[in-house]
Amino acid sequence: MESLHTPRGISRRRLLAGLGLGTASAFLAAACGGTAAPAMEEQAEEAEAPKAEEEMKQAEEAVPVQFLHWWISRIDPGGLVPWALEEFTNRTGIPVEDVGRDPIEPLRQHFRTTIAAGTPVDVAFNSIIWARDHWDLGLLMDYEPYLTQYPHIQDDQYFEASHQFRKAEGATFGIPVMGPESQSIVVNGQLLIDIGLDENGGDINNWDDLVAAARAMTKREGDNLSVSGFLLPDNVALARWAAWVLTTGTGAYDAEQFTAQYDTEEARDTMQFLFNLWNREDVSAKSPDGGTLTDPRHHELLQANQAGMHYDISSTPTLRYFEVPRDFKYWQIGYPGHPDGGQFATASWMNPVVTPLGAGNPDGAVEFINWFCGLEVALHKIEVNKAVSPRLDLFAHEAWTAGVADLPVLQTREDLAKLPGVYPYRRFLKQNAEVRPILNDAYQGKIEIASALAQADTLANQILNEPAE
Repeated sequence: MESLHTPRGISRRRLLAGLGLGTASAFLAAACGGTAAPAMEEQAEEAEAPKAEEEMKQAEEAVPVQFLHWWISRIDPGGLVPWALEEFTNRTGIPVEDVGRDPIEPLRQHFRTTIAAGTPVDVAFNSIIWARDHWDLGLLMDYEPYLTQYPHIQDDQYFEASHQFRKAEGATFGIPVMGPESQSIVVNGQLLIDIGLDENGGDINNWDDLVAAARAMTKREGDNLSVSGFLLPDNVALARWAAWVLTTGTGAYDAEQFTAQYDTEEARDTMQFLFNLWNREDVSAKSPDGGTLTDPRHHELLQANQAGMHYDISSTPTLRYFEVPRDFKYWQIGYPGHPDGGQFATASWMNPVVTPLGAGNPDGAVEFINWFCGLEVALHKIEVNKAVSPRLDLFAHEAWTAGVADLPVLQTREDLAKLPGVYPYRRFLKQNAEVRPILNDAYQGKIEIASALAQADTLANQILNEPAE
């Protein structure tokens, strides 16, 4: 059987073409391809028939692996999943049943329903916002007994920020497959230059710097803003909240998110800062009813030089800025620190694959995960879908580093993922439904800040101490 990690000749040219960078610089034109010599291809064809017959026989005898995922065709335009499944079966003889579902709630419902019926799948995508709850409910297998046999999926292969989403009580219940994604602030380089600041946001190191830059970039025509210094939403997402509180040096939660820490001086300072930005600074265009401006969208305004900054996530260079001219100046930074000894922070997340307890083929599941979460699939993912994977060796690979040399803003994806801060994940769904509205009321000035955060703290801790649902 061929090794799952036998190199298949992906070149820097092919990888960078996947990122849209293949013709951007002279050195890429000289990059080597990965095709076999004609003589080798002829020899391979002669041996192919008996080999194919043997593999088909093995596949008929092998127990299939059921794979539940949300990378269905409209989300996987490059066909990564069909390629990866076929390639795995060709190399191992183990067939894979493709169980695609819409993201995210339809997949979660299918996952839970099949477990309840006693017919769980073998491998499944899980969002970080409910994977830990699934572990706490006793629904997931522990991969620890397998990891010594599979060095490609051990802890040291992944960003440290992934650990909290997939490890608990000495167990490993998930293997990272998506991300890293991190909260970020996109900055307009030209507008920063125009006010005398570093084009990559290097002069924005704390809250005061951020406010000063937003004010300086804001321009008015009569009563209207022609340029928003910092385009803002009318709400506080839990991830943004967690990231901003962490810029004080104290988190919104304890290290394992068993305890919320909303009713603290640092949290109150954070909410006051966010309240002032939205309600008092007048640096953001708003909708006619005073809410979030959604048309044009924030990134469209920044690309039109009508905005200096906006919130985003770290995939934005390939998600929302992929078509901008090569000379357009923009960058992304983490959330800058509190003026009194704070730190840069973010909220990162990396969704895992999991295996339910009672899966029919746990050994085949781990063999498949070793392949699907490995480097070769990660490289192919960039090539066909312009998306990264949370493997450290991907970001050290010469194909990725060549891409960064050609388009430096790509480096921010890795840099942001290494900042302090992870996405709220324990009991997220209930916190989002019940606690977030209180934070929004404080942000919008409907409830006094100290009172709102005291309420939010009590409710969040009540939720965090409830059993998972």
